[in-house]
Amino acid sequence: MPNQPRHDSQSRPPRRPTPPALNLSGIEAASVVKFAYFTDEPPVPGILLYTAFRRNMPPEVKEVTVRKPVTFFYGIQQTGGLLNIQVRWINPDGVVARTSDQPMDQSREGALWTWQVDRLEQRDLAQPGVWVVELLIAGHRVGRYPLLVRPLAR
Repeated sequence: MPNQPRHDSQSRPPRRPTPPALNLSGIEAASVVKFAYFTDEPPVPGILLYTAFRRNMPPEVKEVTVRKPVTFFYGIQQTGGLLNIQVRWINPDGVVARTSDQPMDQSREGALWTWQVDRLEQRDLAQPGVWVVELLIAGHRVGRYPLLVRPLAR
């Protein structure tokens, strides 16, 4: 009988379970935010970004016109664990228009920081005025980021 390759479960490392979420204080949660801003040119998923001299970082925008999609772009310092991150888009009336839960598992990451995006599509960005994004980490609000949404020119 010819030798057959062995196919047993020991030849492949077992998949690591997702770690429990880190329990950070408000100060610890705020300290892991490397940057956060709005852009109209989000990075391509998986691209390696260089913060030194903002070489290939997306451009920052502080205002857009209604019905134009915009992306909230943020970077988180390496923690070595799982972070529960939430992004809340608040319209000019103070109403939460959308909430995105974006857990970030850095337990397998070797990078010094990790970036994520949350995009508000044109159909959602219909109301002119000052919109605010709240960034929450481990249940703590770590930042409020205003964006001026201008009405269409007539």
